[in-house]
Amino acid sequence: MVDAADELERGREFYVRREWVDAYESLSRADQASPLGAEDLELLATSAYMLGRDDDMSGMERAYRVYLDAGEALHAARCAFWVGMHLSIRGEMGRGTGWLGRAQRLVEREGRECVEQGYLKLPLMFQQEAAGDYEAAAAIAAEAAEIGERFRDADLFALAVQAQGIFLIKQGRVVEGLGMLDEAMVAVTEGELSPIISGLVYCGVIVGCQDAYELRRAQEWTAALTRWCKEQPDMVAFTGTCMVHRAEIMQLHGAWLDAIEEARRAGERSAQAMNRTAVASARYRQGEVHRLRGEFAAAEAAYQDASRGGWEPQPGLALLRLAQADTAAAGAAIRRAVSETSEPSKR
Repeated sequence: MVDAADELERGREFYVRREWVDAYESLSRADQASPLGAEDLELLATSAYMLGRDDDMSGMERAYRVYLDAGEALHAARCAFWVGMHLSIRGEMGRGTGWLGRAQRLVEREGRECVEQGYLKLPLMFQQEAAGDYEAAAAIAAEAAEIGERFRDADLFALAVQAQGIFLIKQGRVVEGLGMLDEAMVAVTEGELSPIISGLVYCGVIVGCQDAYELRRAQEWTAALTRWCKEQPDMVAFTGTCMVHRAEIMQLHGAWLDAIEEARRAGERSAQAMNRTAVASARYRQGEVHRLRGEFAAAEAAYQDASRGGWEPQPGLALLRLAQADTAAAGAAIRRAVSETSEPSKR
């Protein structure tokens, strides 16, 4: 017979040690023996996410209801926010918007300043980003960062500062943007952030550095991300993305065979985590290395897979056409990509 208290204590200890399989299994057994409280349900949800089970938000949804029943509206709002953001990122916009609406309503009912107001600025920030208004997105990110700093919420502050840095880079304000990315990374490397936020900031900062063509920083932070992933050997979330970044660094250093293998493994790990974007990114990276090696058929197949997965296959596909002496197709492809891109760095 399972002793719920003993399993719960073990689950909490495994969680602190970032032993995600054991944490998830112990917390699950404790939950089956006696329903977990809201804080432990959050631990269960986080453990599931770190194991790549990001389709399972039941722990966070249950935590929301437990907090709500206990009259802890702001804690419930925070849970609703994360459920809504997670669903939106997965493309379930209807359900995601509904959960974000729940969070917004709870915060408004409180009628006082709170850190949750800062978190609820993040969806507005992403809306401005989607509309191509990076100046407005950066301004909202700055507001969220100010709230995070005022309430001493390291997670919110790091997320917002990282986002602000990326939006500044997209506007061409590279030096300012990189400074903010570095500031966000200090919080990660000092261990100030929660597990999921740490992974999000790692990946976001590396993408920002790549957008700015700041390869030295990208390599430095990729090495740090690699160490972070190795410290958690049973973690699935973020590891595929980390491998894609490593593959790009290998490619830049001319280790093409290693880069292809790393990108292949990245695709497999990302598929395990059901991260379609990372799978497509891994295929694009394979295409790039195949093209450089003169393996044009393999490169074409990889670019097509990346495109089907929602990843823009340019400039790689245009360069492939150029290598195939099809200058008309190469020119048309790159002109189309440039005409559809407003970001200075990507253009």
